[in-house]
Amino acid sequence: VLKEPIPVVPTADAPSGSGTKDLTVNDKSVSTEKDKDQIDPQQIKAKSLQAEKEKQIWIDHDYVCKNYIINGLKDDLYDYYRTYNSARNVWEALSKKYDTEEVGVKKYAVSRYLKYQMVDERSIEVQSRELQKIAHEIITEGMPLDEQFQISVIIDKLPLGWKDFKNQLRHKTKEFFIESLITRLHIEEEFRKQDQKEEEKILVVSNNKKKRLADNYFG
Repeated sequence: VLKEPIPVVPTADAPSGSGTKDLTVNDKSVSTEKDKDQIDPQQIKAKSLQAEKEKQIWIDHDYVCKNYIINGLKDDLYDYYRTYNSARNVWEALSKKYDTEEVGVKKYAVSRYLKYQMVDERSIEVQSRELQKIAHEIITEGMPLDEQFQISVIIDKLPLGWKDFKNQLRHKTKEFFIESLITRLHIEEEFRKQDQKEEEKILVVSNNKKKRLADNYFG
């Protein structure tokens, strides 16, 4: 606690009548000059008007931007989003909505890809193309699928009637590209169709022989 008053000594440099009074307090100079340059009321008004002008420009631009966005929407969505008070709010709401839907689309495509089952009754080549179409949907949605993985999936999904051929292919996955695999499946399928026709012909001939023998026997 100070017991003696602080010595205050006018500095020798202060010109008389200058309107400025510099004091020395404990060897530190303290200025008590009042700022003569008071803020001009006209400047305050001008700054206020400029701020209002800039605000109105922003409001106008935001209005144009908001309407540019919602005019591209369907009628029901337009009626809903036009109630939003700024372009930013509309944009954020739409981004959230469609980002969520996009995730749903990705999950649905992946689910279809994993659950797809080939059957003997339909063309294997056609089913392989269908499976690849789903794979392309997944890739388009931004989820990369390794080509060797896609080849393995096609082979694993071959139906029961292709079990032996499937086992042969499993040892040759690195020898294929996707298109070369599908071409190989097409060739195998054509061979099988030809074999089936030959078997049907043999069966018809055999049945005809049996019929003739029966006719001759029973005369």
